[in-house]
Amino acid sequence: MPPLRQRKPGNTADEDDSSEHQEDGGVSNGQQAQNKPSSNPPPTPAPAPSPLLDTVCTFGAQTFTTDQGLKIIQWSSWAIAYLTASSRHHKETLSPALQKLSGEVSFTRYVLRFYGFFQSLEGYRSGSWAGGSWDNPKIAKIAKYLMAGSMLFYYPLEHVAYAGWQLPTLSKFSRDNANKMSALSCVFWTTFIIGDFWASCLKWNELKKKLNDLGRLLAIKKRDDDKAGMMEVEQEQHAVAKRIRLVKLQVIRCLLFILPSVNWSLPNWATNPLLGELPLNGLMLAEAYTSVYQTLVGMRG
Repeated sequence: MPPLRQRKPGNTADEDDSSEHQEDGGVSNGQQAQNKPSSNPPPTPAPAPSPLLDTVCTFGAQTFTTDQGLKIIQWSSWAIAYLTASSRHHKETLSPALQKLSGEVSFTRYVLRFYGFFQSLEGYRSGSWAGGSWDNPKIAKIAKYLMAGSMLFYYPLEHVAYAGWQLPTLSKFSRDNANKMSALSCVFWTTFIIGDFWASCLKWNELKKKLNDLGRLLAIKKRDDDKAGMMEVEQEQHAVAKRIRLVKLQVIRCLLFILPSVNWSLPNWATNPLLGELPLNGLMLAEAYTSVYQTLVGMRG
């Protein structure tokens, strides 16, 4: 919104001339300025805020959440392609087109993860992947060594596999070797998921204890009729309850991830997979929607 414009103060000479004209019965300069219609258009009112638009823009402004949106497109495209594969009208048009789109979005997500190594290195050095400070020291160690440490190996191996698939003549890598590199990278991804699940369970435990302590504190505040203290404790309870909800969703995501990660960690995942197409991609579809829901819960107050 533009700043309000202030009228410039008149100088002494203008004021003298103005008084002379008033004495003569004429119209003063000030009155002329007031009577003259303004040539400036009225300020444009600011548009009403749009919570939906703000959420979408915030969601798309980060690489992590952008990847979550692409996951929705990838696995939803696969789901529609799978459901229409047996349709007489769509099995030769819509289904293969969406299957192709799903594969292309998958490779797009590989490109977005080119920055993953540096994010993992930062998490390993700073311990930021623990998600704040915790009373249980195991959480910070798990986040550093099992989670960030494993991804330091995952990302480079995945990039080698990607180069083998996309640039076979330049990388001198056969598709079979690229598949093996991908399987090895997923071993480290599985390690990350196990660490994430372990750390999330420890966080859940700690937050539940904190919530119980706040409940006892609130009872004391009510007994003492401390309204300000009650409001403060209730706000803290709300914040802890929200963190518990986010941790629960993280545990669910880990459980949805674990079987696909083990499947893709096997050397013959491409030729003799552990899971069939429906359970494998179905779990990934469920995780994609859970991850977006988790992010939206975190963005809300």
